[in-house]
Amino acid sequence: MVRSGGVAGMVLTVEVDAAALDADAGAQLAGLVDACELTDGAPSGVADGFAYEVTVTGDDGVVHRARFGQGGAPPGADALVAWVIDGPHGQRRMGR
Repeated sequence: MVRSGGVAGMVLTVEVDAAALDADAGAQLAGLVDACELTDGAPSGVADGFAYEVTVTGDDGVVHRARFGQGGAPPGADALVAWVIDGPHGQRRMGR
């Protein structure tokens, strides 16, 4: 998942490897991914808002991607974004 933009223009990349999660966290992630419509949403309507790119690679190797702005997330994406960005499960990289 990539979050970019905002006032400072920082780019946060968080990668979560489902295979490395414990059973509870894996089930949470699977439920959030299943509930998320991975389709592109609206761009941010907020000044200095964030832009998101969510990429999910399934067990079958098929890649699903959604791009949307703050306030324009497709159904289920807000919960997935919050779990990945706010949770302790991913590897984080910050940059510009």
